[in-house]
Amino acid sequence: MGHIQSMIKVLALVVLSGVLGAGAMFASASNAYAHRAHAGLTEIQYNPRTEEWELVHRLFSHDLHDAMGFNAYDDTPLYETPEGLESIRDYVDARFRLYHHSQTGMGTAYTPRFIGAERDGEFTYIYYTLGAVDPDQGVIVDNRILADFLDDQTNLTNLYKGQDVRSAMQTLGQRQPFLLRFS
Repeated sequence: MGHIQSMIKVLALVVLSGVLGAGAMFASASNAYAHRAHAGLTEIQYNPRTEEWELVHRLFSHDLHDAMGFNAYDDTPLYETPEGLESIRDYVDARFRLYHHSQTGMGTAYTPRFIGAERDGEFTYIYYTLGAVDPDQGVIVDNRILADFLDDQTNLTNLYKGQDVRSAMQTLGQRQPFLLRFS
């Protein structure tokens, strides 16, 4: 009986260590999904085929969902219904502005046309197009997406002209609009 009890104790320890090991593995996997940096990326590029400027915002989906107050396990209604897409558009439109640069400073605001949004893994991509933008004269970028929700949110906006790029980084303590131009 003593030998069987010893074997049961060893077997119980093996099973327990396996369960704890699996739990640690799942815990580290969920921690890997979370991120410490709060950052967004916006890219503005000219598409010669369509003769339009394309604007794409890339954000961490769970940050966007939290900022919008969207707390659903299934995010299909947010990305696949007109109401959901409208709420994404409204959120971004209220926090991202591009202005024409003039000799006196900030000119009239551009009005990007919302195309749509999609989730891909941990990111949400939000698409817009713009009419005529003169990157040589410059644009003024005011990118405050998620900054009202996350104090440490950093937003990088890249303006491309062919292979050349100009960048503006807006972060805590540096939220003022930036001028991007190539001339």
